[in-house]
Amino acid sequence: MSVDCIITAAGLSSRMGKWKMMLPLRDGTILDASIENALQFCSRIILVTGYRAEALQARYRHQESVTLVHNPDYEKGLLGSVIAGARAVKTEYCFITTGDLPCLHGDVYRELWALRAEGALLPHYQGTPGHPVLVDKNSLLQAIARPDIRTMRQALMQGKHHCVSLKRPEIIFDIDTPDDFRRLQLLVKKSSA
Repeated sequence: MSVDCIITAAGLSSRMGKWKMMLPLRDGTILDASIENALQFCSRIILVTGYRAEALQARYRHQESVTLVHNPDYEKGLLGSVIAGARAVKTEYCFITTGDLPCLHGDVYRELWALRAEGALLPHYQGTPGHPVLVDKNSLLQAIARPDIRTMRQALMQGKHHCVSLKRPEIIFDIDTPDDFRRLQLLVKKSSA
């Protein structure tokens, strides 16, 4: 079984006030954790860079399971990064997530994989949309070809899609602000105690 996972790590981290991808977490960084967790199930990570691309290139270029893709228009938002990553997908299905969700463990990917169907599988927790999204390659390519889309979720919902409720709060726990990062540190401290 082979499945790609697009992880976007191109943004400016403006709400955090500093670059969040390399914030420390356990023995690595937030992005390290996101990649390691996805690799518990996925065979390859398509890591989309933008802001501070050189630092990510230097850190991940020697990892066999990571393919680096650069989005030169990263300042225009997340959609362009997902589109850049989508063009590199080689497997029949792929996951899409962001690099600031370091609590998505392999079990989340396994649970969604077991539910896969034609189109996009859009997880949510208590009504809040979450990650990772699972989509077949044909539906993904159709989504990125749609005109006048503002988000990938919007584009995927215009095609065949299934919303699924997961009892996993970690699918919506992205690290966007200093408060989010403090909550993450407390969670890590509690789990290692």
